[in-house]
Amino acid sequence: MKCSVCGAELTGSETICPGCGSPVENPSENVTEASEAVAEEMASVQEADKAEESISNKVQGLVDAVRDISAQTGEASGAFEAQPQAEKPKKKTGIIIGVAAAAVVAVGALAFGLMSREDPKEVVIAAFENIYTDDQVKPMEELFGISQFVENGKTADVESSVTVVLDDCSDPSVNEFAGSGIRVVGRDDKTNKRSFANVGVIYKDMDLANLNMYYGDQVLMMSIPELSSKVFTLNLGDGLEDRIQESPILGPILASSQVDVDGLFDYIEEARDQIESGQTAALDLDGLWTRYKEGTQAQEKFKEALVVEKGEKGTFTLDGQEVSCKGYEVVVSKDSMMEFLRTTIDFFLNDEELKDQYLKQLEQSVRLTELMGGGSAGLSADQMYLDSMEDVTEAVNQMIDFLDKSLTDVNMTVHVDKKGRLASVKGATTLNVEEEGKTEILQVDFDFKLQGGSYLTQNMTAEITMENNGEHLTCSMVKQGAYDGKQLTGDLGFNIGLDGKDGFDAGITLTGSYNSDGGDYHGGMTITADNSMVVDFSMSGVVDQLEKGTSFHMDIDELKVTVMDAMVRLTMSGEYSYAPLKEAVTALEGENFDILAADENQWQSLFMEVYMGAMQLMSQLSM
Repeated sequence: MKCSVCGAELTGSETICPGCGSPVENPSENVTEASEAVAEEMASVQEADKAEESISNKVQGLVDAVRDISAQTGEASGAFEAQPQAEKPKKKTGIIIGVAAAAVVAVGALAFGLMSREDPKEVVIAAFENIYTDDQVKPMEELFGISQFVENGKTADVESSVTVVLDDCSDPSVNEFAGSGIRVVGRDDKTNKRSFANVGVIYKDMDLANLNMYYGDQVLMMSIPELSSKVFTLNLGDGLEDRIQESPILGPILASSQVDVDGLFDYIEEARDQIESGQTAALDLDGLWTRYKEGTQAQEKFKEALVVEKGEKGTFTLDGQEVSCKGYEVVVSKDSMMEFLRTTIDFFLNDEELKDQYLKQLEQSVRLTELMGGGSAGLSADQMYLDSMEDVTEAVNQMIDFLDKSLTDVNMTVHVDKKGRLASVKGATTLNVEEEGKTEILQVDFDFKLQGGSYLTQNMTAEITMENNGEHLTCSMVKQGAYDGKQLTGDLGFNIGLDGKDGFDAGITLTGSYNSDGGDYHGGMTITADNSMVVDFSMSGVVDQLEKGTSFHMDIDELKVTVMDAMVRLTMSGEYSYAPLKEAVTALEGENFDILAADENQWQSLFMEVYMGAMQLMSQLSM
């Protein structure tokens, strides 16, 4: 052995060179360390993917080879110590160390490749599951705070109003009423359980009549001041049953009917308590979905049944750029689809909580029918439920049988970009449809392309074509949009067309834009049929006040409705607002008219007053 720095002869036992003082490395220790590193790499490889048995066996063989090299290196080291002057062992040692180093590199490369290898099925499933993500950009949420508006509508004290008036009409007879319209105002004081609504009729820029409604403290009130000074009042509080039975008008009517008055008002009181306490029965969709996923595993079994293999790469447009995407060939078997459908339908038909909710609603319906004098043919709610479930089950079984005879495997080509985003799904299948004793083959082709933007589905296209005997039914969709944090645009078009002798073509197009800088907005909807416009609706204006999730006000500068290729055209304008409650909700003012306690003479007097008020309004219209 020689010092690697000064070339001085060494015996092999030195740790420091006696010639220059440099540290002396022991080749056997280096090789041993290399062997240990190889063993550690192999352990991580085996933990990363135990399923790859063939690759693991090859790697294990490589480990054994390295261990043999280590043993040979130890023997060579002993020989060097015995014969330090020999040149041949020195060359052998260098070769062995080089082989050991190459082995380490090879094992590391295999380990990296094994750990980074992607399962095609997992890639495809993840791409579908992540079409919509929780962290994706939500323009409407960022610009307006939509979710907070929805929540406020459920829990907060709010008020809103909308006014629309006619500006112009292509029909001269209608155009005479320019300046006429309607105004609706609502106030909801959830804190004090009070609410108010007003519907106002506007005639040529003048308030013609107002219908006012109020509910609070278990009292319902209504008035039309332009027709009568009276405020119609109905006390729904304690004693309602007695007040109805003692009513000079309603009491005798109920007494001669088959209505169960006692039961009816128990029912009304229960319903009122449920509404005021917020305990009205509602379908728990989140709970239903959780029970479905946990109880059936239908989705997981469906995923397991997919057959996915690598396919050819493709180039697609994503976020406005051409992107190379990996391709996958996917087969969805008929058996897996049928198993998924059967499992899913069986769950919904037998879910106990869903059954209980349906039974409660059915019981309420049966009860109300019986209280109002109607009959239920002697059937209980349970029996009606069983009968209805038999009908539903029979219909479902017929559908399942039809699909079982009609469906075939679905073959798809799926492309996914390097970020794991779904770029394209293109596929085909056939349906075998029996008609008049003959089996007709319906060819189905579909093509979906997700083109991204500020979120994956902001721009996308979809087309489904069904062909039978040379006739093609095509359904297509084109979605386009852009969002830069301030300017939002979006267009969505649907079209359905059938070629052949009985062909037709129909479509609907939605458009919209909004700029948060100035508040300008535009929205529109057009319905067409056979290349002719049926209805065109558009609205534009300015959102001049906005507090995200809390309040906003918008001017409606132009609201235009065009019918049948401009045969009729209406142009209107107005405003809309939504905000926290500013004005207290109070009972209506005026002379109370108890609709239960009033006798025949009082009702006749009221009718006369209303008639005179109507005549006065008519005279204003003729002026």
